[in-house]
Amino acid sequence: MNTHSGIRIDRIPIEGLTGLVFVLGIITLGLIALPPFRWLTLISITGGALAAALLLLWRKYR
Repeated sequence: MNTHSGIRIDRIPIEGLTGLVFVLGIITLGLIALPPFRWLTLISITGGALAAALLLLWRKYR
């Protein structure tokens, strides 16, 4: 199997701020394309933020 010498998606580094922008962009595109999942996303983000806050408080006062 011959590979081409052009840009390969598996060679593009996605880390740090670039990764965050990439993930937020994918989520935004998904929400635009799939409106029924908007509530699920809202509930997931709220639950994740609550869990993060509880973990931070637990670690701080433990």
